[in-house]
Amino acid sequence: MKNLDVRHYLDIYTTRKEMQDKGITQPNELYKKFTQEFVEKLQTYSLDEEIILDENGSFFDSKGNFIIKIPN
Repeated sequence: MKNLDVRHYLDIYTTRKEMQDKGITQPNELYKKFTQEFVEKLQTYSLDEEIILDENGSFFDSKGNFIIKIPN
């Protein structure tokens, strides 16, 4: 899958989190927890850091360190 940066994913998942917090979207608790944790972790990275999403739904930083996995 194409590699993108922290800014890309942080924009998307911050918006998703805001929508969940406002009740606009109502995913199950597993996805809410994933969104919250992913946003918190992304906020610790530089915005231009590359983020790698593999075919199994796992996110890694540019050094290959695991960040989080999309729940099944």
